[in-house]
Amino acid sequence: MHEPTHRLPPGPRSEIWQTLRYLRDPVGSIRDLGRRYGDLFTLPSLGGALVVASAPEAVRAIFSAEPDTFAPFAADAMAPVLGRGSVLLQHGAAHRRARRLMQPPFHGARMRAYGATMQDSARVHLEALPRGRPVPIEDVFRDISLNVIIRTIFGVSAGERIAACGRGVRDTIAAFGPLIATFRALQREFAGFGPWARFRRLLGGVHDLLRQEIAARDPARPGDDILSLLVAARDESGAPMDEQEIVEQLFTMVIAGHETTATALAWAVDELLRQPGLLGGLREELRPLGGDPDRIAQAPLLDAVCAETLRLHPLIPLVSRKLLRPFEVGGHLLPAGTGLGACLLLVHLREARYPEPLSFRPQRFLDGKHPPPHEYLPFGGGARRCLGAAFALHEMKLVLATLILELELELAAAPARTGVRAATIGPKGGVPVIRRR
Repeated sequence: MHEPTHRLPPGPRSEIWQTLRYLRDPVGSIRDLGRRYGDLFTLPSLGGALVVASAPEAVRAIFSAEPDTFAPFAADAMAPVLGRGSVLLQHGAAHRRARRLMQPPFHGARMRAYGATMQDSARVHLEALPRGRPVPIEDVFRDISLNVIIRTIFGVSAGERIAACGRGVRDTIAAFGPLIATFRALQREFAGFGPWARFRRLLGGVHDLLRQEIAARDPARPGDDILSLLVAARDESGAPMDEQEIVEQLFTMVIAGHETTATALAWAVDELLRQPGLLGGLREELRPLGGDPDRIAQAPLLDAVCAETLRLHPLIPLVSRKLLRPFEVGGHLLPAGTGLGACLLLVHLREARYPEPLSFRPQRFLDGKHPPPHEYLPFGGGARRCLGAAFALHEMKLVLATLILELELELAAAPARTGVRAATIGPKGGVPVIRRR
């Protein structure tokens, strides 16, 4: 048995050059790193050295490690956006408490209560799609996703209030662009001027809206929305979440769930409209189900299409942590303070697991062929796996089924290339489609 080396794995030296390459071509730059350096390489980063793993055994070691081995990576960069109390930025006992309080509203069985709302929102927004001219379908999916969040997570039902919340959230997310997210030097107020100052003003407005909704809730009589359930939640000592913590967790849900669900749906449409036979097979599967959300969620081919979309187009290419203690991976003993990440993109493109990995082939996931968790992880893994995974997947299936059954679309552009957003990657141009008459 070989002794582990204390040297970091090789990797590119220039952080600026690597960042620029990533902004120009995120998928190509990551695949090139895998070809050049193999299953383990080191990226230079403002948050410290970041070691990136993509071999299945290394990914399994990372996600099965004791949770207290890690803290969030580059938490200081995201704290002004999400807040220190965000579940994404906590670790240790605070993180475990937050997840225990937040998990019950996202239990898979509860998602069925939100199915009708998801379908209703999809029908309203899809029916408003104009005919005869190109429209980025991702923009429509963003509106659907935001409407679902406001109604099921925030619990807002009045039309004017939904519109006000929608404008506030939409403007705030749009103000937090990839340049602000990537270059921390731009995260300065400049005497109240500039993009960061504008983002902070908009964020404050959204926080005020959420505080008003929290004040309107009665913990003794919680509603079905997730905000009401968080207000009523109590930890082991009987203590509730305080107002600021609830505000930060709610905004985290918006950031984590709004753009990601819309992006996944846009990729699915881009792929399906290029395979008419597959699209026809989906219609045949869905038509006899009568619009029943529970039966739709169990449809095998629809499930396989969603799974393959998330495999080929992972929304977050790299999940990163910071080591709080030494950790061995791939023959390297990494010291505390080092960043360690699992590259979901490279894991999902491994030819040994996924033959012809760049081809869209939902058949990979039919007949119970789902791979093990360390080789398919669109929602991350381990103790920090996405809390909203069941919610997001349920929404993706119902919205996609509604579109397939009720609209005839055609693509208005060549296959989409991948571009960088604030914290995710997605199709450039938003997948323009034309609604057929």
